[in-house]
Amino acid sequence: SGKLRRIVDSKYFSRGIMMAILVNTLSMGVEYHEQPEELTHALEISNIVFTSMFALEMLLKLLACGPLGYIRNPYNIFDGIIVVISVWEIVGQADGGLSVLRTFRLLRVLKLVRFLPALRRQLVVLVKTMDNVATFCTLLMLFIFIFSILGMHLFGCKFSLKTDTGDTVPDRKNFDSLLWAIVTVFQILTQEDWNVVLYNGMASTSPWASLYFVALMTFGNYVLFNLLVAILVEGFQAEGDANRSYSDDDQSSSNMEEFDKLQEGLDSSGDPKLFPIPMTPNGHLDPSLPLGGHLGPAGAAGPAPRLSLQPDPMLVALGSRKSSVMSLGRMS
Repeated sequence: SGKLRRIVDSKYFSRGIMMAILVNTLSMGVEYHEQPEELTHALEISNIVFTSMFALEMLLKLLACGPLGYIRNPYNIFDGIIVVISVWEIVGQADGGLSVLRTFRLLRVLKLVRFLPALRRQLVVLVKTMDNVATFCTLLMLFIFIFSILGMHLFGCKFSLKTDTGDTVPDRKNFDSLLWAIVTVFQILTQEDWNVVLYNGMASTSPWASLYFVALMTFGNYVLFNLLVAILVEGFQAEGDANRSYSDDDQSSSNMEEFDKLQEGLDSSGDPKLFPIPMTPNGHLDPSLPLGGHLGPAGAAGPAPRLSLQPDPMLVALGSRKSSVMSLGRMS
């Protein structure tokens, strides 16, 4: 089990699965309508081969991690669902049914998210901002509903076209019912022929009808949709600040640990010693004498009457590094 776990967790195994996903994605892009029978047969064989490879990956992970360890990873659950659907699709195709499951082959492309850390982080940020996005969607639906009701009161049964026979038929973009009013307001928000709807409203009522469409475009397109962009940007910025904070904390912790190790090493070897510098009787430095001696009356080295204490250079370096670490902690 341990050897199988090392095989499953190895980088070569992950790279092989990633290459299989890429090749399978390319094979799905080769398919087109009215293709030769040989190409269809080759693609079906390739689908069976790739499904077998992904099923083998699932089996190896189940044996290596166990059922509970396998389902503990959300990516494994997603991969297992895709494998089950793919096997079901192959078996159903052999029986002459379940051809609708062929569309689920496209989900295999999403397996690449597991091997792309940058894309995985973006998806995590999107998931974390779903609560704010849900609030925005509620606000957007309320906005569309209000303008749809207002449009029904202003332009209901007034958008019509005259045929060659003289009859009038409602225009495709109208406010005759709540459903079509919602569709028309949504079309205006997407800026698809919104000026045509504007001219129809002005022609059927009065030029003052342009205020309705100007307000709809201003608050809907330039305010609400920019609010959605602001929500997503805030989510990505918050995630980036959190990552930087974690990296700074880790760096500070590592610096403090390194300083503590060096300090413990000095403590274990004894107290740091201060050594004297040779001085002359009048208090000047005498470079002719060795360290710890002085010029006595008879010219012999003896106990120094005056000592200038100089700290160990190692302690100076450690004190400077500790000050840097403390400054980094205050900045973070």
